[in-house]
Amino acid sequence: MEYDEYILQKQKYFEKTLSNDAIYCTYLRTLDGSVYFSTYLWLQLLPFDLTQLGMIMLSSILPIDFEPLPIDFEVSLPSFEELLQGIWMNFESIDWLKFGLEIGVDYSWLYDFEKFIKFNFESEYWDDLIYGRLGKAVYGVTPWGRGYYDPVVTRDFIRSTFYKLRLLRTPNISWKKILEQLIKDFNMTPHLADVIYNRLMAILSAQTNSFILGLGVLGYSKLSKKVNDWVVVPIEDIEGHKYDLKFTTLDQLQMGFILGITPLGYGLLLPKKSIYHLPEGKKSPPAIRFVADKIKRISHKLVYLTWAYSNYNRVDEMRDFHKSERTFQYDSLQMQRRVIERWVAGQIPPEEANPVKIRQYQNAVLQAISWRAKRHKWGFEVWRTMTEKEFKGWWKDYWKGEGLNPTLLDILYTGMEVWLKRIREEKVNLGKRVKEIRRRLASLM
Repeated sequence: MEYDEYILQKQKYFEKTLSNDAIYCTYLRTLDGSVYFSTYLWLQLLPFDLTQLGMIMLSSILPIDFEPLPIDFEVSLPSFEELLQGIWMNFESIDWLKFGLEIGVDYSWLYDFEKFIKFNFESEYWDDLIYGRLGKAVYGVTPWGRGYYDPVVTRDFIRSTFYKLRLLRTPNISWKKILEQLIKDFNMTPHLADVIYNRLMAILSAQTNSFILGLGVLGYSKLSKKVNDWVVVPIEDIEGHKYDLKFTTLDQLQMGFILGITPLGYGLLLPKKSIYHLPEGKKSPPAIRFVADKIKRISHKLVYLTWAYSNYNRVDEMRDFHKSERTFQYDSLQMQRRVIERWVAGQIPPEEANPVKIRQYQNAVLQAISWRAKRHKWGFEVWRTMTEKEFKGWWKDYWKGEGLNPTLLDILYTGMEVWLKRIREEKVNLGKRVKEIRRRLASLM
């Protein structure tokens, strides 16, 4: 009976994702959702990117190293050999230097901090912005005392994980909780979460409560009240305190020192006018235009989502789920999950063996496996760069905060240490197996 249930699960997965009807329905749904998707990008991705542009100045991390700031992809049609292997579209991450040459735009500032300054800010501020801070050191290149090295976990937290956690933990309370735990576990300065959180909240508030060129969204942003030429918007900081935030320019929200909100040393003293440089005939600096153009490109690519989901799926496989290698891949991953969940359930003592607790412990173990074994999702570098000991400490503290027994968590982690590395490798290899086989076969034809 249980076997029949698993077969039915495979069939449902196939019928909803990989069959002819499923692919057609996915295409129709992408057309239906295109307006909402575009709105989502402007209201969600734009504030992320603008916050990260400000953090470039405050952290000296290169623009290209942030996520999701430079994430975009190019689409190309497959060859005949690739079509025979069920490859319906090719997706490649954009090489911004090459892409810039093709469209006649210089994106070299993404890879160089000094160029970023000179491309985007008025020349009268260059010296203060470039030479007023110690740069990042490079092992074997930077002379002693002429630069500094970031702790790896802290750097990954600033450049990507902070923003991924916002998507994983949308309610502000749970988001702040996991931020504070990460900072505590890795001895980061307590102000770090305050600074990024407050800036993102300020930009989100300004987006909906005022209309600023480069940030406002037609139909969602509204004209704000003004006090002596200062725009006033409400903001609630990470401590839950509410303020009326006054500003005049976008760069003040991104990187400026705001009295009562920004800790000393975590903001620039900026003039009342914008320090951004507007090239002749342009209404935005290159960095802001880069963000806007990227969002427009992504919104136009939504229709390709159909082919991304149906890739590596031959015509004969679309008709019969027994022949579908993608369905077999899905079932193998689900089988791995079921074996792990059964192992966890067998470790739970009788006093905690209720369905809710068992499910929580299973989720905890699945997280310990998957968060260090993501193939292509951005934002998980913090957990991948941790040592196993660091990850175990963070994982235990996190689930202890969710109400689980720390002693039992220790027992579970000790028990899975024997096979943990291997199961992560197997998960990654299973996830990319069909793609690698199809690509290899196409190249041999």
